[in-house]
Amino acid sequence: MYITSDGLNWRGLLKGFPKATNLMQPLFEAFTNSLEAIDMRKEQGDDFSPYIRLDFYFNQTIENENDGLTRLSITDNGIGFDDDNFARLKVFKDDTKGYDNRGSGRIQLIHSFTTVTYESVFKQNDVYKFRKFVLSKADSFLQHNSIIRLDEEGNANNGAEIKTILSLADLRTRTDMKFFNDLTIQDIKEFLLDHYILYFCVNRNNLPQIIINYYHGSNRIATRDIRTADVPEVSHEDEIINVPMSKMSSDMKRIEVSDDNIEVKIKSYKLSQRQLKKNSVKVTCKGEVVDSVKVKLDCLPTDMQIDSSFFLFLLSSEYFDNRIGDSRDTLEILNKTEFKKRAKQYGMIQPQIVLDDLQEKLSNKAVEMYAEINEQKKIHAAQLNILKQTYMLSDEALDEADVNDSIEEILKKAYTYDAKLIAVRDAEYHSLLEELNMLDTCSSTYREDLQGLVAKMTAAIPIQDKESLARYVTHRRLVLDLMTKILDRETNSQNIEGYRNIDEKRLHYLLFTQHSDNVGNSDLWMLNEDYLYFKGVSDQPLNQIEIDGWKLFRDDVTDEEERYLSSLGENRRIKRPDILLFPSERKCIIVELKTPEVNLALHLDQIKKYAYLLRNFTSEMFTIDTFYGYLIGEALEPRDIRAADGDFKYDPKFNFMYLPSKRVVYENDSTGGQDGSLYMEVISYSEILKRAERRNEAFTLKLFPQKVEEEEQAVIEESKTKTEEVENALFK
Repeated sequence: MYITSDGLNWRGLLKGFPKATNLMQPLFEAFTNSLEAIDMRKEQGDDFSPYIRLDFYFNQTIENENDGLTRLSITDNGIGFDDDNFARLKVFKDDTKGYDNRGSGRIQLIHSFTTVTYESVFKQNDVYKFRKFVLSKADSFLQHNSIIRLDEEGNANNGAEIKTILSLADLRTRTDMKFFNDLTIQDIKEFLLDHYILYFCVNRNNLPQIIINYYHGSNRIATRDIRTADVPEVSHEDEIINVPMSKMSSDMKRIEVSDDNIEVKIKSYKLSQRQLKKNSVKVTCKGEVVDSVKVKLDCLPTDMQIDSSFFLFLLSSEYFDNRIGDSRDTLEILNKTEFKKRAKQYGMIQPQIVLDDLQEKLSNKAVEMYAEINEQKKIHAAQLNILKQTYMLSDEALDEADVNDSIEEILKKAYTYDAKLIAVRDAEYHSLLEELNMLDTCSSTYREDLQGLVAKMTAAIPIQDKESLARYVTHRRLVLDLMTKILDRETNSQNIEGYRNIDEKRLHYLLFTQHSDNVGNSDLWMLNEDYLYFKGVSDQPLNQIEIDGWKLFRDDVTDEEERYLSSLGENRRIKRPDILLFPSERKCIIVELKTPEVNLALHLDQIKKYAYLLRNFTSEMFTIDTFYGYLIGEALEPRDIRAADGDFKYDPKFNFMYLPSKRVVYENDSTGGQDGSLYMEVISYSEILKRAERRNEAFTLKLFPQKVEEEEQAVIEESKTKTEEVENALFK
């Protein structure tokens, strides 16, 4: 008998609840249900010895290795699916069970397994009952607008063991199959210990018996259990921090602190290196760890042991519980930068805590709780002060320094801050230079006005910044000169036999070193000043690109997607866009560079294909639907461009071709995603060079009209290493 829910369209509903990115999530859902069932049976006063048993059944190879998971069963002796609990299963987002359940867990089960079967023995009004039912999203179920089929129910033998068996079989994707097949029994134990660390720590002295078994066929080959000795003892508990709620100002220019605070509870542990591999902060929801939120401990390096121990901080709050996503593994806490971006993107944003404040409050509390952490914080501050004095760094430049940063990383952040500061000052300098146009030499106040402008200029360029500004301007001038020489084929390397036809590579290295992800060390300012501050990569395979440690290209593909990715003899996973930049959420800039003599009209589709792959195969956390493409070369014939694609337009004023909008098809209808859009330009290196020269002309000609022979010559000699770096990289 198929069971329907009034007012629900299951086929549409399933599309709105994506499969969790964590492949262990179905197992976690089942384990959580078992824990809750045991707690519910305890609450009704039953006297029993609680247990949870996880049985993994594999095929066996000749070498006695796992050859595919055939079935996974989770057995518990909790309350079972009595009439009340079965009734809740019929209703989506029912909250009468408590435990902040909303019914989305069952969806994760059927997203991963084709066959999901429950067999439950329970007591109803002191009568032993039995109930068997199946969950599925197969068409045979959805045709009845159902995901539940009741197969059997009735009386059980008096005195039968109260228990529920969940059987999971037939993994849906190859990714899932490989993941579970590669898991060792010790992996499963450690996953459970890590994910349920809060539950285990809270219930350390009152745990159910937890057993994990591995089978080859009917033969048990390995077993593990989780016992009290596996769970650490708490060092500090009932510690509380109050994190302020943040909101945007009415003019949307700054973040303001509201009058409301969120109470966050802390449990902390000082553990041996055997129990814990690094200092960690875990956000928990409903007794489970949520890995999607990465909280840093600002006062202690991740890999630093103190007294041969690491520290674990568990954070819990009703605020977290109420914001957990329906995929059950996602909780979003924005940092201040993303908070501002999100607010400006959507025109408003609800008050919420920001990651920066949470980390600050936690670090301050950690210093209070542990004298040894406080001592380490003092050592770090002393080290920063030494760097500050040695390299004449400002306090502002060191604000972004992290306790985990090496000296090189700290200096990079400090110099990146200085570069941003210079960019801001450039605008200020330009504004001051524009004031020249306002001076009237015939005015009676001309001399006074001139001296006032000189004073402003002097104040805008502090003495300690003049050298760095000189280097900055000189560097840019040399890069412009080098690009001119490459286009005119005047560099020495272009006359070396065997290296004459790699001008595309020369220009690529000039703009952004191939195989690099250090955008700040590029010369992408020639395209746009803002590009220096975006995340990005140069000439890397799509399936190897990572952003902030997260893979851009997803692995969980359907069979049809897998077929496409390798069809026609291609491996589309390893396509290598020349340059990818990620300015903000859901946006991507694609830059393709061609050798100067190649007709650009022959390569118009390349960027469109990259946009298609990125729209359809990026992971959920990097969903991209807005693309900006730049096809750059030297052989640009507008008629050829329009002959190849009639939607392109020519801008005679700025001498480039542009495609106002092109639809980027999104094929996966099951997720409810939308088609993307592509804006594209076709432009020559010469035009890019002209634009960059115009942008820098004001600084190079007006700020530095004459060379200071000794000082500036040294700067020039040092900056010439840019040419050598390009050529060395090419000819290694």
